[in-house]
Parts: sequence; C-alpha cells; structure tokens
Amino acid sequence: MAEVQERLDKFETRFSTLEQQFAAIMSKVDMAIVEMQQQREDIRQERMKHDLDVKELNARIDAKFDKLSEQIHTMTIAAVVGFGAIAAAIGGLIISALK
Repeated sequence: MAEVQERLDKFETRFSTLEQQFAAIMSKVDMAIVEMQQQREDIRQERMKHDLDVKELNARIDAKFDKLSEQIHTMTIAAVVGFGAIAAAIGGLIISALK
C-alpha cells in the first residue's frame, strides 16, 4: 500500500509540474495572441492612413488635370480664333489685290 501511495505522490507531483508548464505555455500563447492582435490593428490603421493619403493624392491629381484641361481648352479656342483671324486677313488681302 505504501508503494501505491508513493507512486500516487510521484504522479501528483509530475501532474502538478505539467500543469505549471502548461499554464506557462498558455500564458505565452495568450501574450502572443495579444501581440498579433495589436500588430493587426497597427496594420489596419496604417492601411487606413495609406488609403486616405492615396485619396488625397488622387484628388490633387484630379484637380491638376482639371486645371490642365481648362488651359488646353482655352488655348484651343485661342488657336481657332487665331487661325480664323489669319484666314480673314489673307482673304482680305486676296480681295484687295483682286480689285
């Protein structure tokens, strides 16, 4: 009977040691999970910041293209008016030369 009690005590000691080791491992796993969640949150915030930066950059590019488009439109109108004026002047010269 003493031998059974001794074996039972050893088993309880080993089991207690395993419980402590398991608790330590679970503590480390919990810490790793918390750290990964924090990293995921950091990545999400960085992604949101990046998305806002890209939207701002796109808005600035769109504004510049709009301004450039207006300038091209204005220059095209000026060129057409200039060509019309040249044509009118040449036409006037031809008409005055033929008279």
